[in-house]
Amino acid sequence: MIYTITSDIPYTTTKDEINQFAKEHGCSVLKFQTKRLKSLGLLSTVTFQSKNLDYIQELADQLKLPHANIYSLLFPKNNI
Repeated sequence: MIYTITSDIPYTTTKDEINQFAKEHGCSVLKFQTKRLKSLGLLSTVTFQSKNLDYIQELADQLKLPHANIYSLLFPKNNI
């Protein structure tokens, strides 16, 4: 099972900093996207992933995000 959580982050944060933050918490970056919003300027959104629920919960705590924002992705076993 893979767990994911998505967060908005300051657009000034570099991809290297985001990857390092994820790695320090036993996670990796699944998706990184920067959007230009008319009223807010630039907004970056990052989706983090981990195979370990404890790690993604720790990352959520550091980002001050509720654990309810964590999603699990199920991948069925290949029955071949």
